[in-house]
Amino acid sequence: AHFTLEQVGRNSKGHFINFNGTAGIWRKETIIDAGNWEGDTLTEDLDLSYRAQLKNWKFKYLEDVTTPAELPIVISAARSQQFRWNKGGAENFRKMFKRVISSSNIDFKTKLHGVLHLLNSTMFLNVLIVGLLSIPMLYIKNEYAHLRVYFIVMSFFVISTIIFFICYWYMYKNTYGGGFKNFISYIGMFFTFFSIAMGFSLHNSIAVIEGHIGKRSEFVRTPKFNLAAVGGNWKTNKYLKKKISRNVILEGILMLYFGFGMYSAFIVGDQGGDFGLFPFHLMLF
Repeated sequence: AHFTLEQVGRNSKGHFINFNGTAGIWRKETIIDAGNWEGDTLTEDLDLSYRAQLKNWKFKYLEDVTTPAELPIVISAARSQQFRWNKGGAENFRKMFKRVISSSNIDFKTKLHGVLHLLNSTMFLNVLIVGLLSIPMLYIKNEYAHLRVYFIVMSFFVISTIIFFICYWYMYKNTYGGGFKNFISYIGMFFTFFSIAMGFSLHNSIAVIEGHIGKRSEFVRTPKFNLAAVGGNWKTNKYLKKKISRNVILEGILMLYFGFGMYSAFIVGDQGGDFGLFPFHLMLF
């Protein structure tokens, strides 16, 4: 979805995209003209990408060229990667926002896409806020009947999830093929993906806030395991975090909070419960 929808989509319309730090080729002349690599953000590839495109250099995204890569195989590795990406995205918004909107080289639509692209990681902060407020809102909705119409109107925003679902199915079908069996498999994958994405919301929100307020931190490398070469033994990796972080403890507290949200679905209201938010709280739990 990121590569085929986002990168190809933006590139096909001439909007800004970012070099992803792997599987790409730069011209040395481009790097130097853009101001060379700078280490003041955690995603220096995104930073250089924007500076190059503001100088009128163009990327060409070649979707049909493939290369082997390794995804994180343990959650701690995924967490360190997500933290770096999301904090770096927020840092780049601070750094590049004014340059993008004040540039005379690009049109309004590209500026709009660029600003939203730089704000990508802030989505997690919104997910966390919505999650935290959803339980009080469940009680407010059932306590004050005259407010119910507003909640009905707000359900319009469920359409964003439907758009996600359709777009991701299109990408899944492109890769694995269509058919009823694949569709059922996709549904399970989609809800797993949604649960993990929402489960990262606290961790990633801390990263985003640190990025927006300018708190500096070290570059934490994503552990690479190369399991084929080491015979499947991943526990000896020296970049692997062994200690439980403070964020995991906070997430444990949130798990109990959203467990209470699921319980609340059975006890609120006078119509035998309100289960509209139950799937949301289940995934957050």
